Amino acid sequence: MNRTDLKRKLLDERNLCDFCEAELGFAVDMHEWLIKRSAVPKSKKTKLWDERNCSLLHTSCHAKFGQTTRMKEKLAPIFVERYGKPAMLEFVTGLHLRAAEEYINVIKKCHVYYH
Repeated sequence: MNRTDLKRKLLDERNLCDFCEAELGFAVDMHEWLIKRSAVPKSKKTKLWDERNCSLLHTSCHAKFGQTTRMKEKLAPIFVERYGKPAMLEFVTGLHLRAAEEYINVIKKCHVYYH
């Protein structure tokens, strides 16, 4: 799935900003919250456009918090609750990244009891 199609699909499924949890309006960005495009080789960039790695944010939330530790800490438990630890870990390990341990630790540290 390409980035535009994924954003459209997520907009159909979600109506709240993943960061501030307020209703999304017209100014919406899709953000690769866990693994950034700069962290993978060009050959794997399209694999990042996965619903487990993409959040929907108000443009203002994205601009203010998009590249911060606070964003990752806020979104990790939301995405682990949404998709489950096994699916999140499968996404990360499926990329076969040399530095995958950093991302795996973010997921493993989440204390969500729904999955």
